[in-house]
Amino acid sequence: MLSRAPFVGVVIFLATGILAGDALRTTGSMPVVFVLMVWVLVTIGCGLLHRFGRPTAFAVGLAGWMFLLGAGIKMAAETEKDAQIATLQALEYNAYTAEVTSIPEKRSNSIRFEVLSRQFNTANQWTSYSAKALVYLPDSLSDVPQPGDLLLIKGRLERPAPPANPEQFDYAQYLRDKGILFTAFVNEHSYKVISIDSGKSPSYWPEAVSEWADGRFLAYVADSGASGAAYGLVKAMLLGRRDDLGAEQVGDYVISGAVHILSVSGMHVAIIFLAISMAFGWVRRWPFGKWVYLFLMAALLGFYALVTGLPPSVQRAALMCMVLVVAEMAERKHSPMNTLAFSALVILLVDPCALYDVGFQLSYLAMAGIFLFYEPLYSILKPANRVLKFAWQVTALAFAAQLATFPLSLYYFHQFPTYFWLVNPLVVTFTNILLPASLVLLLVSLSGISWLGWLAGQVVAFSARLTDWSASIPRSLPGHLLENLHLNKPELILLYSILFTGWYAWHARSLGWLKVSVVGAVVFATISITGSLNTYLNAEEVSFQVPKHQVLSFKSGNVLYLLSDKAFARDIRTFDFNVKSYAVSREIEQIIRITAP
Repeated sequence: MLSRAPFVGVVIFLATGILAGDALRTTGSMPVVFVLMVWVLVTIGCGLLHRFGRPTAFAVGLAGWMFLLGAGIKMAAETEKDAQIATLQALEYNAYTAEVTSIPEKRSNSIRFEVLSRQFNTANQWTSYSAKALVYLPDSLSDVPQPGDLLLIKGRLERPAPPANPEQFDYAQYLRDKGILFTAFVNEHSYKVISIDSGKSPSYWPEAVSEWADGRFLAYVADSGASGAAYGLVKAMLLGRRDDLGAEQVGDYVISGAVHILSVSGMHVAIIFLAISMAFGWVRRWPFGKWVYLFLMAALLGFYALVTGLPPSVQRAALMCMVLVVAEMAERKHSPMNTLAFSALVILLVDPCALYDVGFQLSYLAMAGIFLFYEPLYSILKPANRVLKFAWQVTALAFAAQLATFPLSLYYFHQFPTYFWLVNPLVVTFTNILLPASLVLLLVSLSGISWLGWLAGQVVAFSARLTDWSASIPRSLPGHLLENLHLNKPELILLYSILFTGWYAWHARSLGWLKVSVVGAVVFATISITGSLNTYLNAEEVSFQVPKHQVLSFKSGNVLYLLSDKAFARDIRTFDFNVKSYAVSREIEQIIRITAP
């Protein structure tokens, strides 16, 4: 399979270069110009090697060329961000104008949205400068700004604070990878809407369509006698906004290992793609049917992408699906892994920071897992009964995706759902009904036929309730979630090496590669046990920097003694943000709280 997927190697070298570019910028302070000069020389060298027929040397040179390209575009992007930060921090201003660029998102005590700065008031003059920022407004506002609105804000943009405690989530770096360099907390008396242009500019059509779709779901799902949970689920899965999901509802999906369906991702686009293909595949038998089919696929996928608001996850998944369709229409053989890698290549060339996005990583690993592991897993059983065959197909699909993503999930989220194998087939089955039915509901609502919209809304609401029900099953079962699992980067790399060598041993029917996989497992176990022993034996004292609180900890073995004020002891969210990651990384099994009077 990989021999027919040259773009896989290209993307690997590009991604490695992006990671190296970060290292060169932060540790070596190497200027981007130097990397670009070397890249130009390698480009000339590759041209000469190709001209004189040196295929092996050319392949090596091309790998180096992609590596340097990745390093160069990443360093150039970060240099531009540093320049933006330096410019605005040196600017003396007391007010600025900013254009709202995202749909407002409800938080616990605020409403947040992205803005793009336009002008800054300096010494009674207005200076134009663009920078992305995240703005928070009180949640008590009756009139919330919408995409396209221009705001006049009194105050300054601030840099997000870096992590102050060991192992704490680096929120500032998370925002920087998304291109957001500043934040602002604005009260209701410090801003004013000076221009309203919501939805008029073509650049805000995706947001306008997404808001329209939300209104349709509110009318046909929330107001159709369905529970608020059904509307919240549809809104999260179709529009990518979790505002109306309950805490217990989200918890059910976390416990079941299906939390990924609450975020718009490549899986959602794949389901819509398959539904469209099944509904209109017969059109290809017409004389010019393949062009009609291509048009229908592009139009419906484009409509769905607009409904979601065109987030990056949907853009890359839609791109991959359209490459598949075009390859099929051209009657050319194509490798799914090659198509997947090509879409990743395009995304990373446009935005190298997408490599650091957890959604990007998980969605591509899930698709790669399906392409690589589904066949060997499905071949274990071959039921003759159609119902059992379908159930096993969905189960093998869920296993394949989970197998490819569980090391990364452990690394980021430190937990593992033990009943994913039981729940995911049900969730995926009902999701395959819910997503196409929701798209049909939106298309039907355009016709203005109310009874047809009501009927589609009933189907959507019923399938949403079934999806919620299936996700809630593990909560009543013992040991439904393994928590506080820690995996460091070397262990993460080793786990993926074991998975790949094990798959390649099956693919190549090679005993040698199977032995390599077993040796990797032994090395992994050795490193893991040694690391756990060192962590257990090392005592450690840490004074945590928590605003408005005093927190001191002492670690002994796998016990953490936590001395704090009473207010911190009651604040679970503050503990999770500042201390929990540290406790997980030190493999703490018991926390003894000591509160100061």
